[in-house]
Amino acid sequence: ADMAPATAFPPAVGRVSGGVSPRTPGGRRACACAPPTRSLNPRHHPRHVKTHAAKTDHHSPPYQVAQRGALYELRIYGGYYVTRAGYAKNREHGLAALMGYVEGGNEEAKTFPATQPLVMRYKDSEENDGGFTKTMELSLGANVVNPPAPTTLNVCVAAAGGELLAVIGFEGIATPEMAMKYRELLTRAVETDGLSVATPNEFRLATYGQLYSLKPRLNELMLKVKLPGGA
Repeated sequence: ADMAPATAFPPAVGRVSGGVSPRTPGGRRACACAPPTRSLNPRHHPRHVKTHAAKTDHHSPPYQVAQRGALYELRIYGGYYVTRAGYAKNREHGLAALMGYVEGGNEEAKTFPATQPLVMRYKDSEENDGGFTKTMELSLGANVVNPPAPTTLNVCVAAAGGELLAVIGFEGIATPEMAMKYRELLTRAVETDGLSVATPNEFRLATYGQLYSLKPRLNELMLKVKLPGGA
């Protein structure tokens, strides 16, 4: 279920000491994006780097680092709103839908700031054929309480956050092969540390920087995790 945006998130801790309680957004409709499914094909090889908190600002999804290790870090995310769109063959189609909303394609003709990162959510296909259903989303920024409904096609507004994520960073072209590599690497690492993946059939990929820049892309692969004994 989606989590309600919170006005604050838990205080920073030196180690993970408890789960994050979900909240239900009052009276808001659930996001009904229904993206099609498509298989992925592997290619290039980015290199592992640190996570990219320096690329965020106060409009980015709010989080605090609960624990940082050599390979990954655990983040407690506060609540926030996103605009979300499904996509299949071409990410540009999904991005165009998102930009349509933030540039005024909503019932109040309200504009929102350009935010980092662009987050793509992948869910394993129910056909177990190596494909995924895919959505992408952008945070609507800080202090957004009741975002207007979209008038842009193929996009919705949803509450996000209120969760514990394990995050690993890497640099380069985030190809399907590398996403799977880091998904497997991060899954093994969190399980070795006594945690478990809360949604084993899902992962997220956050990308930073200009989409069409020639500079190396900064990426973070994210898994929703739970503590030992957590629900």
